[in-house]
Amino acid sequence: MRIARTVLLLFGCLAPLLLNLAGHTQTPQAARGVIRLKVRYKSAAGMKDLPRKRFFLIKGSLEQNQALTDTIKQTQFTSRQCYYRSHGASDALLKWLDEKDCESIYCHEIEDKYISGSEAVPEFKAAYDQALKELKTPEVARRWLPNYLPAELRDGYYKTRQQTIDALTKQAETATGKPVMSIMTDRKGTAYLTDLDPGVYTISNLVGSETEKSSILWICEREVKATDLYIAMKRPFMLSNEKDPKVKCEVIERPLPACK
Repeated sequence: MRIARTVLLLFGCLAPLLLNLAGHTQTPQAARGVIRLKVRYKSAAGMKDLPRKRFFLIKGSLEQNQALTDTIKQTQFTSRQCYYRSHGASDALLKWLDEKDCESIYCHEIEDKYISGSEAVPEFKAAYDQALKELKTPEVARRWLPNYLPAELRDGYYKTRQQTIDALTKQAETATGKPVMSIMTDRKGTAYLTDLDPGVYTISNLVGSETEKSSILWICEREVKATDLYIAMKRPFMLSNEKDPKVKCEVIERPLPACK
């Protein structure tokens, strides 16, 4: 009797744990999707990766997002060169922006050679001199130099571009009822979109990305299936300005305008 009572007590303690384990094995975790995005473009020098450009993931197919994609295609945006020229930027500043591929002065550290010497940028030199008068220390003045530039030259182009993107993402979120995800490509033109609900999505950079001589706008459709990162690594979603019948994509490439 004593042995039987002990067995019953032990079973009573273990039963809830066994039921809990059974519940976990019968309810698998929801599978998620991954996109490995790879963006390249054809230039006069051959195929190049598109680094440091932001892309957006919008719920729904191209057909479901027709009104949004029409708005994206109709949206006109001035080029970086034309914006800065219209605000009186020097040739040296324009060269610095092109070499660093920057939308604002904050995107890259300003080295000493751009403050004095043969590569000096007049706007940087003037801002540095003003900062040095107030901050006294050369290294601190160089670090805080951007704050002493006119707002239009400091980050006006970036803010104007961002306002356009914000308006488009708001339209997308209002239409789909879902948040818009964004990701930036690395220096090799690669980006990862992870933890996605399986389904069909629209992928776009919303505003054309500038290359050497053109602006390229991508509006693409991608079905996301439950998978893992290892499989996604082997099957990247390739975007380029060359037509690919395997990719459901509208690519609009426009030459950069001549600035007045």
